[in-house]
Amino acid sequence: MKKKSRIVRDAALYAVFALYLLLLLLILFRQHHETRSLNLVPLRSVLQYITGADPLGGETSAVQAQFLQGLALSNLLGNLVLFFPLGVYVKLFWERLPLWGCMLLPVGASLVVEVLQFITAWGVADIDDLLLNAIGGALGVLVCQGVYRLLGSWDKARTLAAVTAPVAGAAFFAILIWMN
Repeated sequence: MKKKSRIVRDAALYAVFALYLLLLLLILFRQHHETRSLNLVPLRSVLQYITGADPLGGETSAVQAQFLQGLALSNLLGNLVLFFPLGVYVKLFWERLPLWGCMLLPVGASLVVEVLQFITAWGVADIDDLLLNAIGGALGVLVCQGVYRLLGSWDKARTLAAVTAPVAGAAFFAILIWMN
């Protein structure tokens, strides 16, 4: 690939990454709460959503249970999808970093987000979000590594990401906004 084309491609890739980070922050810190909320029991929120149980322990009507189950799908998929691109970008930008190192970066970013959500009461701090975000980031790293192996070069993998990231990202964020 010519140097000028590579510069344009990389600039587009960094621009889309910056837009992704901005949208990610807007989604993660969109709702301010009166009190701080913290869940440190793994899978509590996920199981409550899936079963339709009231998170506060009260009884739920059939309509409320159906709403919570719909929220479960949005929450589960949303947390996976939100951090998937971060895993892809981490591997693209630091391809020499070992897989485990690339997987730790989205986990660290998610941990920072959850701590900030608790401190600022902008969002809800939840261990389940941390777990799902970590899985999403790890999947992004693994998919990026797989694409590299299929294409045989990081240059080709970056080009593919630069072309597909804006379209896929816009579709994913549109779906998340629509679901919420």
